[in-house]
Amino acid sequence: MVTSGAYPLRRTPTQDRASRQVERILDAACAEVVERGYDAASTSGVAKRAEIAVGSVYRYFPDKRSLIQAIERRNQARYTEAVRERLAEVASWRGAVDVTLETFREMHRTDPGFKAVALSGLGDPELEAKPGEFDDQHAGEFAELLAARFGARDSRDFRLAVTLSITMGEALAHLADRLSGDEAEYVLDRGRPVLYDLLAPHLPA
Repeated sequence: MVTSGAYPLRRTPTQDRASRQVERILDAACAEVVERGYDAASTSGVAKRAEIAVGSVYRYFPDKRSLIQAIERRNQARYTEAVRERLAEVASWRGAVDVTLETFREMHRTDPGFKAVALSGLGDPELEAKPGEFDDQHAGEFAELLAARFGARDSRDFRLAVTLSITMGEALAHLADRLSGDEAEYVLDRGRPVLYDLLAPHLPA
């Protein structure tokens, strides 16, 4: 369960009812972006979808940009939580790469809000607090996992290799998800070994 602490708010909800309202606002914002696109989406449209007064939206989010930032951060928190749970059952570092890639693909396919605002700075390059914020966070978490669980040798080059593998893995997932079944399997079968090769020099044989 992702809490509102995963993303910044103008006002922190102090009751369960208020927390549920924040989640309803974010769900409505996802639906608004999916249906209308980032540029056409509006705060008033979000309020209408959430069946609340527009002032209730502004109570927590001063503008559309802050709303989309919150969706991105909620997506990141959900993705990190899902990956962490699944990695508990993984026995090899290559399996960890596979799980990370497949979790991204699954959320991209099944969660409209994730697909619409998938860790991408959608529509506004200033949505991230710094360039690559979300990829860098996930790369740092994945590097620590590879070091702790699988004996990776931590170094600057290792961290760069992990960041590159995360970025390339997301691009691979996006490509596979717009292709037919056979074509998707083709690019995944050939893409995964590239990710392995990036990381292999930094892990025990």
